[in-house]
Amino acid sequence: MLPESHRPHVPSDEPHLVIEMGGSNLVVRSTFDLDHADTDSLVSALNAANEAGVDVVIDPASVRCDDAFASFMHNGSDEVPTTTRARPAEFAAVGMIRLAGEGTCWTIDVANGRLCRTDVAHDVRFLGADAWTPMIAVCVTRDRLVALTRGGRHVSERRARREFGPDAPPRPLRVA
Repeated sequence: MLPESHRPHVPSDEPHLVIEMGGSNLVVRSTFDLDHADTDSLVSALNAANEAGVDVVIDPASVRCDDAFASFMHNGSDEVPTTTRARPAEFAAVGMIRLAGEGTCWTIDVANGRLCRTDVAHDVRFLGADAWTPMIAVCVTRDRLVALTRGGRHVSERRARREFGPDAPPRPLRVA
């Protein structure tokens, strides 16, 4: 008979993601390390909220952001064309999501509270420890990405956009 492996007990009735309102923002807080299904749920919630025009604050479990940042109005631009939409969030790895900025690719490690910005999307297995910036939270609006680092700095960038509708050009396949 094989000995049992030691695994931390995670109560099944405890949620892995807690979604609540912070002012008019949707605040997503992780309570445990996220699994594949949790990460997919986070991506789906983020994309659905952004399509509805709701800002989303992602608050990793490692460091909690204060209510002031979670409820802050991260006002976007009124110049967003109606024929374009922000590129949706993507699954990058278990506990990690990817967001497209205008000039960089943001990889958010929700499980460890860190952020990596690169010029193109990279497989997270090939990102070294020095590529990551510790963060407290990130706000995703319909047109901006705003991260609050542990050093108290705000990192911000416009979101990459794509055209939609009957006159939109075909989207090329992208290899990550």
